[in-house]
Amino acid sequence: MVLSPWASLTEMDRAELLAQPMRVLLQEHPVLVTLLEERGIHCGECFIAERETLAGVARMHAVDIDEILKAWAQREALPRSD
Repeated sequence: MVLSPWASLTEMDRAELLAQPMRVLLQEHPVLVTLLEERGIHCGECFIAERETLAGVARMHAVDIDEILKAWAQREALPRSD
């Protein structure tokens, strides 16, 4: 079993992750772009991504943040084919 890089997130790590602007998260984690787009959330095209956080996006779009983090962790843990 491959563990996610976030398998051992502390509350402080989680808070720091959720406080980062979406533009930063999308640039550092391209898999997040696809994951959000599958849910109808197009942060890469939105000017608010400069300031908005993942926590804010989840609230704004009525998405469960824990579900997003779990799906994101699972995808980042998958072996890459590139």
